[in-house]
Amino acid sequence: VVLVMIFNLPLTQGAMTYNLEKINASIQEYNRYRVNLVEAELKELDETSFTVFFDGSFCETCGYYDYYEDLQVLLEDEFGVNSRITDIRHIEKGDLVRFKLFSNDPKLDS
Repeated sequence: VVLVMIFNLPLTQGAMTYNLEKINASIQEYNRYRVNLVEAELKELDETSFTVFFDGSFCETCGYYDYYEDLQVLLEDEFGVNSRITDIRHIEKGDLVRFKLFSNDPKLDS
């Protein structure tokens, strides 16, 4: 059963919808405190991963990659979404960062 289309990816019932809601909420919270330097936007989501576009001036003395790790920590600590950064692609207007999703049950992530 297809519920929603986001960036041409079909989202099915269950975990996908649950993760979409939590990821969107975490990105809104993330942007609330960082919008003057960087802004995050969800670009893709599938069963095992999602991609976020980061755009902005990036205070490089603050630790360039800290911006991505801050979202990962926010996802896990505040929204219960366990993820790890797997890829960072620098593009002309910002960065695309891929996060792999993990369940909270290590037996399911093998």
